[in-house]
Amino acid sequence: MKIAIDARYIGKSGIGRVIEGILDNLPYEKNEYYLIGSKKLEEKYPNCKVLINDTDPFSKAGILKFNKELNKICDAILIPNFIIPYGIKIPTYTIVHDLLFLDMKEATTSGFLDYKLKKHLFKRCFKKSMKIFAVSQFTINRANYYFPKYNNKMILNYIGLSKEIIEYGKNEKKLEKENNIIYVGNVKPHKGINILLDAFSKLDNGYQLKIIGQKENFLVGSEFDESKYKNVVFTGRLSDDELLDEISKAKYLVQPSLYEGFGIPPLEAIYLNTIPIISSIDVFKEVYKDLSVVFFTDTEDLNNKLSSNIEIKLNTKEEVLNKYNYQKTTNNIFNNIEV
Repeated sequence: MKIAIDARYIGKSGIGRVIEGILDNLPYEKNEYYLIGSKKLEEKYPNCKVLINDTDPFSKAGILKFNKELNKICDAILIPNFIIPYGIKIPTYTIVHDLLFLDMKEATTSGFLDYKLKKHLFKRCFKKSMKIFAVSQFTINRANYYFPKYNNKMILNYIGLSKEIIEYGKNEKKLEKENNIIYVGNVKPHKGINILLDAFSKLDNGYQLKIIGQKENFLVGSEFDESKYKNVVFTGRLSDDELLDEISKAKYLVQPSLYEGFGIPPLEAIYLNTIPIISSIDVFKEVYKDLSVVFFTDTEDLNNKLSSNIEIKLNTKEEVLNKYNYQKTTNNIFNNIEV
């Protein structure tokens, strides 16, 4: 089969990492692949054909100005998100990460019309897709809540660790642990970063909190004053190796999310021998139920956990990869694409 893949999401947060994980494990013996995206893809994926499209997949142009010649060239297309560009007439397969825009509409949409547009795009995705790959059972449950008539299209398909972190782990880079707590991710409201900052502000045991991300746009609207940011460092954007170094050196990685579709940083922490302390939301209890993590319930509980010098035995690298890896993710997708 000739299968198109929308690769314009590369470099765009979590969705970008998911599509990279899939592209790094493509079954070339089964299919011929056409990647939609920038010319840079030609160098990284020489076994694929690249159709140039530099539009932002989240923009109006990205939805309307798509490569319609794919309808004549390809047998099917994989879209790694719920936004299906207009003009596609071949069988379409999608990946749905979460229903955040619907579940937390006040915090993630800019008003009634924006919410209605996103709900329309979700409904269109569920109606048009041949199969929908969901990154967790939690996501399937939320999809069934909003669009129950399309339940038969949903396939559970967990994601995994990137090629970069696996190679990093193989090198067995020995870094001495530091008295650091780290947070990895963006600073949108559903990430619960204020819970972490509030709990951290009450600590007196000499920890430094490193937030891997930009400080800009974070303090706006925050109920915390600057005095509570003692020993808090915003690192700015880091390279992959710098990020993995920080995770490896940290004593704890804290993921205080209020909402996730999967949540990959705690998995990376376990792989790099750093203890994850994570919120006890449903999706984390699903994804991490058999892995070595520490759950917390609220700000006070998180503060108590951070104050108690927790030590636990972490899963081995092999145990983590056996449970979540992109080879399984990718195989499950392409075994379910039928024309």
